[in-house]
Amino acid sequence: MPLSVLLVHQTFPSQLAAVLEALEARGDVRLAGIGTNPVSRPGLRYRRYSPAPAQPTGDIVLDDLAVKTAAASGAAAAARALRYDGFVPDVIVAHPGWGEALYLKDLFPRAKLVCYCEFYHGRSGGEIDFDPEFPVASPEILHRMRGRNAITLASLEDAEVCVAPTPWQRATFPAAFAADMRIIHEGIHVPPPPPREGDPEEPPRFTFAARHLEPHRGFHTFMRALPRLLALSPRAQVDIVGAEAGGYGAGAPDGRSWRARLSEEVGGLDPSRVHFLGTLEPRRFHETIGRASAHTYLTYPFVLSWSLLGAMALERPLVLSDTGPVRDFFDGEAGGLLVDFFDAQGLAERLVHLAGQPAQRERLGRRARELLFAHELTREHGRRKWLDLILSL
Repeated sequence: MPLSVLLVHQTFPSQLAAVLEALEARGDVRLAGIGTNPVSRPGLRYRRYSPAPAQPTGDIVLDDLAVKTAAASGAAAAARALRYDGFVPDVIVAHPGWGEALYLKDLFPRAKLVCYCEFYHGRSGGEIDFDPEFPVASPEILHRMRGRNAITLASLEDAEVCVAPTPWQRATFPAAFAADMRIIHEGIHVPPPPPREGDPEEPPRFTFAARHLEPHRGFHTFMRALPRLLALSPRAQVDIVGAEAGGYGAGAPDGRSWRARLSEEVGGLDPSRVHFLGTLEPRRFHETIGRASAHTYLTYPFVLSWSLLGAMALERPLVLSDTGPVRDFFDGEAGGLLVDFFDAQGLAERLVHLAGQPAQRERLGRRARELLFAHELTREHGRRKWLDLILSL
């Protein structure tokens, strides 16, 4: 009989794209999916759910738990609909962080549950106390993290297998779970590298990219580096990619975007030299980052960004924060130059130095792309490793 696999992810398929693609390529697998996005793919039985809105109480812990249990109930309702239609999974792959995995084993007790373990919220040594500029505002923030972890741990207790995308992310989980956790990154589709060097008379071009322009991804450090960078390199052009609204952390305390607040702090930036490009679709992202003389990637001790992998694939010379998620793949000058996350002046000087060293740029860029393959961070690697795991259960 064909293997039946259910994939569950709030923003389906997101990090489950590799396992979805691997299983779609086979003729002996029945596939179903659950999420909140509208999705239509040949051969996929997909059920979309909408979490029931919860009445806010004003207690951030209770309200956050209500969101998670609403997602659990919504995913369970979608799973019951699949079961009613005759779909009973042999394997379930789910992201437990939003609560969706919480009730699935109650509905399908014989299924093997694989949990994709993206991040565990530590109360010290990670994102929460990393940046002294933004201390924990209240004990309730820590209480909320405990609640989020409790939802995740309840799902991991049901899991036959746990998977983390990187070694550092695995290490955020309690040792009892991390000890047996597999490492499988979903990987990225790798485009051909751009030409090695453009016109040497072109001005240096520096890039920064994040899903959201916020402190979690070092946007404040990069912005504070710009006055020094622009002074040291009078012809330089800067392209900044990312959405102004949203993010993993709190918004700016005065209600403005971080872009507005930091632009004011650094005294305004020449719009003919500093370009805020917003969110870019993949082709334009590749074109923009592919022109960079040097690309900056900064992150708190937090999940690794797809944007970094994209810059590695494009053979861009990188200046990177010396933080745990980065050190999983970079050490010293192996593929990129590490800089203290908070050292804005040092960041500017590293970038300008690198722009004037074409041989070093080419060496670092080529090595960055090689590291993508050496650490199995391509979509091809992700599909193969996920398929091997699913077929072994």
